[in-house]
Amino acid sequence: MPIDYPRSVAWAFRGARLPFELPTQLTKALQSLSQREGVTLFILLLAALQTLLYRYTGQNDVVVGTPIANRSQLEINSLLGFFLNTLVLRTDISGEFTFRGLLRQVQEAVLEANAYQNLPLEKRMEELASEAKPSHSPLVQVIFLLQQAPEMTLASANVSKHSLEQDGGVTTSFDLKLSMLDTQPTLLGTVEYNAELFDITTITRLVRHFQTLLQGIVAHPEQRLAELPILTEAERRQILIEWNTTQTDYPKDKCIHQLIEAKVEQAPGAIALICEDKRPTYQQINRQANQLAYYLQQQGVAPEVRIGICVERTQDLVIGLLGILKAGGAYVPLDPAYPQERLAFMLEDAQVSILLTHEQFLARLPKAGPHTLCLDADWEEIAKGSEENQTSSVMASNLAYIIYTSGSTGKPKGIAIKHQGVVNNIVDLNRRFGIDARDRVLALSSLSFDMCVYEVLGILVAGGAVVMPEISKGRDPGHWAELMNRYQVSLWNSAPSLLTVFVEHIADHPHMRPRFLRLVLLGGDWIPVSLPDQLKTFAGEDVQVISLGGATEASIHSVIYPIEKCASTWKSIPYGRPMANQQAYLLDAFLQLVPIGVPGELHLGGVGLARGYFNGPERSAEKFIPHPFSQEGGARLYKTGDLARYLPDGNIELLGRMDYQVKINGLRIELGEIETALRRHAAIQDAVVVARGEDARGKRLVAYVVCKEGALLTTTALREFLQPTLPEYMQPTFFVTLENLPLTPNGKVDRRALPTPDMSRPDLKEPFVAPRNLVEEVLAGIWANVLGLGRVGIHDNFFELGGHSLLAIQIAAQVQDTFQIALSLRTFLDAPTVAELTDYLATTSRATGQDIVRITHILMQLDQLSDDEAAEMLDQPNVTVDQRSDN
Repeated sequence: MPIDYPRSVAWAFRGARLPFELPTQLTKALQSLSQREGVTLFILLLAALQTLLYRYTGQNDVVVGTPIANRSQLEINSLLGFFLNTLVLRTDISGEFTFRGLLRQVQEAVLEANAYQNLPLEKRMEELASEAKPSHSPLVQVIFLLQQAPEMTLASANVSKHSLEQDGGVTTSFDLKLSMLDTQPTLLGTVEYNAELFDITTITRLVRHFQTLLQGIVAHPEQRLAELPILTEAERRQILIEWNTTQTDYPKDKCIHQLIEAKVEQAPGAIALICEDKRPTYQQINRQANQLAYYLQQQGVAPEVRIGICVERTQDLVIGLLGILKAGGAYVPLDPAYPQERLAFMLEDAQVSILLTHEQFLARLPKAGPHTLCLDADWEEIAKGSEENQTSSVMASNLAYIIYTSGSTGKPKGIAIKHQGVVNNIVDLNRRFGIDARDRVLALSSLSFDMCVYEVLGILVAGGAVVMPEISKGRDPGHWAELMNRYQVSLWNSAPSLLTVFVEHIADHPHMRPRFLRLVLLGGDWIPVSLPDQLKTFAGEDVQVISLGGATEASIHSVIYPIEKCASTWKSIPYGRPMANQQAYLLDAFLQLVPIGVPGELHLGGVGLARGYFNGPERSAEKFIPHPFSQEGGARLYKTGDLARYLPDGNIELLGRMDYQVKINGLRIELGEIETALRRHAAIQDAVVVARGEDARGKRLVAYVVCKEGALLTTTALREFLQPTLPEYMQPTFFVTLENLPLTPNGKVDRRALPTPDMSRPDLKEPFVAPRNLVEEVLAGIWANVLGLGRVGIHDNFFELGGHSLLAIQIAAQVQDTFQIALSLRTFLDAPTVAELTDYLATTSRATGQDIVRITHILMQLDQLSDDEAAEMLDQPNVTVDQRSDN
């Protein structure tokens, strides 16, 4: 059952009761229906309860217990004693069943259970001992009981009777117990529930849903179980209308670039971009984008024509995006770090006609492909075009971009997004938070991640400025902090993982706190509950932290939640409510609305929906379905695959995934794509990939492989095999070789039974070599701590150990702090082993006159010394404990 409070390790007996009464008319209708169907009232009410449990849980195997007197033999009727036993009534339910058909099923289950009513409880408990959980009642979690009101006659006129309420509160041995009393002419009910699991408001709703269901049953017993009503009209109206009334005016006939052109007209001299030593204005950016647009149009670019763009985060990125849109085309972002094979597939699948890039990337790009245009080497030719705004026939309904995400079929899939949805999302955010020409945003997101759309194009629509980190320092949180304070950055927009790295850095360097930050937009992944408060500790309580949710298939963001204060009891931060001109519905497998508190699949609707998957009509039809609640022809909903539930205030709480898709550092990964890639290896018989861990290092991918007979594969060999096809963020951290994959009784892979990988050290091609000196010992310790490994050898490659760019940031920062030697992320990546990094530090320390071994020795000992001993070692009197590390 969906519960309100976490279940404790041991059973808690604190209970409570909620009485209710069915109307006389409904009671008579139920009795009449049971007679017509030839079943007892007990069977009918039990079937109704099991239907409600099925609708609440989505589980087909529904088990309910009922007490039985166990006096089936006439000879024991006169014996004193407590012979009560519990019957377990198990029913296989499908939403395709009608209620009338379910009655037959339940009747058979009750008859079968009655045949075994004399089996002692002790015997059953003995058989079930291995499956028993101390936090659950042993046989069933739900009990149903129907009793007839007894007619008591008194033998003596001198005796009177009255009811006596028990004292001492209510104790319960079950999650829920529904007791019904047939008093003729009505039915009285009592729900006894475990107060450690359920809130009274939840039980009140459950009773209301039970009564609504009973009314639907007597009206239409031939209706399918999935379609029987459980929501009241008031609840249905609240979910469908009140929580989804988001209609707001926006420039629905405008394209993205047209809104930016309007800002050029308003303030042509305003700074649009800050990138290294360049400060181009809106007018300068616009003129160069116009020149590119003119050139592209001369090459035949028009609406719906796809143009690839594969560049670093520089001024050319902004000019390239704007130029493509101004020409009327749609851009296809390509990450230069992607493997060549992946880039080739995306270019071919999107049918890209021209590829914009830089000369340095030509060697990485596929040889056979679209016409290539280098924005650096070919700019002299491009600059011959007109500097005036170009006209085209592009409309808001045309494509703006196609972003590729991981695909469950083994190939990435392209999501086709129109101008209209992006314009709506950008305008909503800018209006909602008053983002204007005074704001500046730090651009950190990859071009292939749709949050980049807002931090580049969205801020230009607002008239603000984009601040881009230097390419060589793009992943250095110290550099981020420096830029934010130097250029008065007021807006942060990223996945939570990047903010976590930044907060950890300023926690160690409080003098670098972001003094001008006012708004933080977080999306793309789970937000750690403690993160907003940690940020405000350094950035100030006035900083607004906003959670944004949705899907790339719905134009960046669809759901929003302002995080004012995180409650200590929260397991996760609420997902929020639908944004302007968008809708969010939680539906069951039969597209029925689920009640508050009951899990359902999140479906998104509104103007933000993508056109579909490019070149994927079957996949589009599966995920973009007809809108079941809309009167507009052609309206659709997108099935996100996210499992969520409504909170009582209308906010949505995200619970997890219904499939094997995961997000790591904000990037969407279909585990099936990695599994497909592994199965292509000639020595691999089968493979399965899971995401493990929720610690400070976040989730990590673990691949379990079954090798063909006689084959042996190391982590290094497997990683080298995957590198040509999968980008860095999709590379598993650990590889585990198994003889066979564990299976469930129905033959599917039992992912829960997969063993926990050995975290001490992956099986690398290089043998383990222990640190040889103090510096290597310190470095290996830093690596092991950040990577979550038991040990690290001096020749172990950082990436083969499961490292990625975000972990590299942490290691580089810790090394720099420990040795007081400047270390850029690029330098660290060029020296990806402990031995190589030690050589670099030694060379640098000699060049600067430092004794790195002596410094390291001091730093390692400082925490073990008294103040006097520390002062003597540092040859500096009166040094305090707090000053030691800095000194």
